[in-house]
Amino acid sequence: MRRLVAVLVLCLVAACSSGGSQLEVGDGPLVYVPMGNSLTYWPEGSALIDHYAAMLEEDFGVAVDRRAYAVADQRSDDFVTQLQNNDALRADLIEADVVTFLIPIGEWDEPLMTFAGVAGHDRSECGGDDDQQCLRDMVASYNTVVDEAFDELVSIVDLSAQVVLVQDIYQLHTERQGETTHLMYPYFQEAQLHVQETAAEHGIPVASVWNDFMGTDGEIPNLTEAGLVQTDGVHPTEDGAQRNAALFHDLGYDLGS
Repeated sequence: MRRLVAVLVLCLVAACSSGGSQLEVGDGPLVYVPMGNSLTYWPEGSALIDHYAAMLEEDFGVAVDRRAYAVADQRSDDFVTQLQNNDALRADLIEADVVTFLIPIGEWDEPLMTFAGVAGHDRSECGGDDDQQCLRDMVASYNTVVDEAFDELVSIVDLSAQVVLVQDIYQLHTERQGETTHLMYPYFQEAQLHVQETAAEHGIPVASVWNDFMGTDGEIPNLTEAGLVQTDGVHPTEDGAQRNAALFHDLGYDLGS
């Protein structure tokens, strides 16, 4: 593994007069491995990974070798399978200097649409006295997979020599939720809290897109009207992607112990 050479001046990016952290890297390009779903690489050419790679290049003063592993509509369990079985990914993770990732929620489509009663679904099929059992099961299953994902990832990377950062996700406003967004909010929130807590247990910093996009007052903003999410209610705008990248950037480049 080519390691970051450990000369690191740790400061909050916003507080640094130079506009970024000062550090040295080894010879050759900085290897950046982003993982996730289409939220990671959309919009093409001005996505989260584009903006963050540019920030890395500016901060480190070297070329960035980006090796992206982002799969549209990926399920969380497929993300774990990818970590376990994709030899190219595992090799790149070992070589990486910087890793960013999110744990996708592609498997949420069916329970969300069932509860919302859209696309031919009947809410009563969700189960439970309150017709919300499928949402509880959805989050419980996701949280279990989140644990597996973190365990698998930290078995591959070396947190003392690599910068590894995770992001949570914002609540999606889509036809999958219909008019039931407010009822689904606690389930999204519970899942994102679990990501944050699990990351903390492993010493992995979190870019909290949930807090930044959604806020912390319990209100549900319209992210499309805010200019952060496109009219499909799912994918970030260029402004949203840049803001997401800035959240990663603000975490700095501290190495674990």
